[in-house]
Amino acid sequence: MIADTASILLAGIVAVVIYLIVLWAALAYYVWRDARRRSASQIFVALATLLGLFPFLGPLVYLVLRPPRTLEEQRAQALEEQALMEPSLDGQLVRPCPSCGREIEQEFIVCPYCRTQFARRCAGCDRSLRLGWSVCPYCAAEVGAHSLSRAGH
Repeated sequence: MIADTASILLAGIVAVVIYLIVLWAALAYYVWRDARRRSASQIFVALATLLGLFPFLGPLVYLVLRPPRTLEEQRAQALEEQALMEPSLDGQLVRPCPSCGREIEQEFIVCPYCRTQFARRCAGCDRSLRLGWSVCPYCAAEVGAHSLSRAGH
């Protein structure tokens, strides 16, 4: 009876030791894998893995010291910040100004930044015309050599 109890106790101790070894190896693997996801530095990954090999206390220390975001989260945040910094076009067609290169709306006839005129308005139909045209292709009105403003203004 004592032999049976001793063998059951020994089997229980062996099971607990095996469980603790597997848990220790799993924690060390988790620290290694998580460190690779959070830093591109091989030195950091190596030091984190060594820290993760210290039984049970090492992974806890790593959780306190690890970078707060993964590399993927950092890239996503950088892209989001970049998208927020770009001006919203709200579906408007834009083009670069031929003179200063800044983005302007497609329908602009004068660049608001450098005041370069690259179109004018027809006095008859108020449509945008190129500077070299002598007749409006939309309403067949003769185009004068001046007038930056809209008709009637």
